[in-house]
Amino acid sequence: MTKRVSVLGCGSWGTAIVKAVADNVVSSDEFYSKVYWYVRDEEYEDRSLTAWINQDHTNPIYLPKLKLPINIVASSEIRKVVENADILMVAYPPCYIIRLVNHVKEFIKENAYFVSFCKGLILCPEENRIRLVSDLIREQTGKRCLVVIGATTALEVVGEQFTEATVGSKSLECGREVKRLLQTDYMKLVITQDDVGVELCGSLKNVVAIAAGICDGLQLGDNTKAAVIRIGFWEVSELMNELFPDRGTNYLTIEQSCGIAELFMCMSHKLDDISDIGDLDLLNISVGRRLSNNDTNRPSIRSITDKIPYRTFVDGAEYAKQIYNILADRRRTGHFPLFVAVHRICQNEIKPQELIACLQSHPIHA
Repeated sequence: MTKRVSVLGCGSWGTAIVKAVADNVVSSDEFYSKVYWYVRDEEYEDRSLTAWINQDHTNPIYLPKLKLPINIVASSEIRKVVENADILMVAYPPCYIIRLVNHVKEFIKENAYFVSFCKGLILCPEENRIRLVSDLIREQTGKRCLVVIGATTALEVVGEQFTEATVGSKSLECGREVKRLLQTDYMKLVITQDDVGVELCGSLKNVVAIAAGICDGLQLGDNTKAAVIRIGFWEVSELMNELFPDRGTNYLTIEQSCGIAELFMCMSHKLDDISDIGDLDLLNISVGRRLSNNDTNRPSIRSITDKIPYRTFVDGAEYAKQIYNILADRRRTGHFPLFVAVHRICQNEIKPQELIACLQSHPIHA
């Protein structure tokens, strides 16, 4: 029986995903030839977004220059999109996931599963912990959830520029199925069973990006910046097991597209590019650069992000704060000097110039 695929999320990344899937299923015997797409009930120039997509085959709000495949069926009625789907692909900001899941869980087919493309974590300060988006989906729905994360800006994916991404799936069968859905001549995927590591790498690298941005802003040398990045990734690999022990994390996951390649992408774009390419993760390195001003009136995180209409907080700063609180509670801050230093710089507790001093007695050099 052919499987039906639905995509939830109509931003730049959701648009890129639905295009890739629609291109692949149209000639497949394995998947139903139409892809169903849940989009918000909103208007553009006095027409509904669903009308633009279904009649003009374009998303005028996100990636308006892209011509969408005609086998995409958009709807603002989420039940119609969800209830017959065998594979549900989710491209939502993490802060909206709980609302989405609670809305759809009663409509999901028995054997359906999710694929999360969400780059980010769910912060639970009142419980002093972080949650994975995939874990929340599993817990709330009782369904399997894979993750796909990598150095993948929406604009370049729809432009069919060569791209890699990482599929994190405990089930190799499901992982291979998702790979068949997404892989093309220009988009290649690597499967790993370390789904937790994939999700953490795609998020925690934002803290390392802020540190790299601070190096840029202080005009430190390439040696220093390279050392900061390497130390940062060492701390990420340690945090994978610190935060989620007994979940099968593997430090080698950092070598995949979800890790090193993601950080490299963060360092390759200027702030002005971000809204066009559809990847707000890139904001973190720019914030690091701005925080490292030598002025006595150094800007705060809030004053920086208040000037950016499409972002109200910086993932890296928020993650550093929550992780610091977790480590402090466990008396483990001494093992993670870079994450602690980034948190303290973002909170104006120390100056950016003190970053390197914080790393000079790092446990990695003992």
